[in-house]
This record gives sequence, structure tokens and C-alpha cells, in this order.
Amino acid sequence: MIVVQTKSFRLGIRFSFLAVLFFMLEISRSDWGLWCVLCCILHELGHFTAFALVGSRPKELWLEAGGMRIVPAAGLLAPGKEAFVLCGGCLINFLSAGLLFWLSCPQAAGFHLFLGIFNLFPVKSLDGGRLLALFLEQKAPSAAAFLSNAAHGVCAALLGALGFWAFKETGNFTLLLTLFCLLFQGK
Repeated sequence: MIVVQTKSFRLGIRFSFLAVLFFMLEISRSDWGLWCVLCCILHELGHFTAFALVGSRPKELWLEAGGMRIVPAAGLLAPGKEAFVLCGGCLINFLSAGLLFWLSCPQAAGFHLFLGIFNLFPVKSLDGGRLLALFLEQKAPSAAAFLSNAAHGVCAALLGALGFWAFKETGNFTLLLTLFCLLFQGK
């Protein structure tokens, strides 16, 4: 783990982040690995920008296999502000996709569109899973944990089945690797 500390901010880079980054760049047979990394960086910058727009200052920023984790300086954000921050990454991906389609770069636009949609899936470590949990905590607090876990389990199982199918049919194991990183992030 690499940690850079200033007076009021800490940046941490976990080995898992570097391993996934280098692996994605190594296995790409064209420039798609670089596009994936760029899409992910813009996605995470969208969260960081939304974080600043809600008037909060980050205390820590961790780069991990599953993405970026921002720790606020003042503790937890209010639910509305947290939802805005969670949507920031996908919003940047959707805006980038629109701009890139307009500029006649459909492959690059497709990466952004895919990443934005994928991050809205209700897997716990993705934006969609965290948004669902936040929504359920507000609307159905007694059932929130159960419903969030159920949605996570169903979605993870479907993604796993799709990943195994893709691997069997094409030899592409990217979805399985991504799902593994998401499920075991922080464990």
C-alpha cells in the first residue's frame, strides 16, 4: 500500500488497484484497456467533483481494485448529498458518452455508456447498490438490509452467470474478474 499524507488529506493506493490497472492494460489487444482506464478515472473524478459541489471536503481518498473511496472530513453526508455524490460518476459517464457520440467516436462513447449503466447495478460496492441501500434506509428502514442484500445477491448471481457464459463462449474473463474484485473489495 502506498500512502501520501499532507496536513489535512491522505491519498492511499492499494496494491489491488495497481494490479487490476496493470492487468487491464496488459491483456488489452488494442487500445480498449486504456479507454476503460480513462472511463474509470473520469467516473471517479465525477464523484470527486460532486463531493466538492455539495460543500464537503475529503479527508481521505483511496484507490482500490473496485474504484475509488472518498472519506469525508466531517463524517457522513446527509442522504440527499450522498445520493448526489453517488450519481456524480455515472452522470459524467453519460455526459461523456453523449459528447463522444456527437464527436463520432462511438467506441469511446460506448465505454462510457457501459460503465455508467454497469455502476447503477445494485451490487453493494457499486453506486447503484449504495443508492439502493440509501433509498431503502429512508423509505423502509426495517427491511432495508434484507432488501439490499437480496438485490445484491440476485444481481451478483446474474452477473456471475453472464461472466461464465462470456468466458465459455469467447474466452473473455473480464466480467468475472470485475465481479471478483467488486465482491471481495475491502475483505
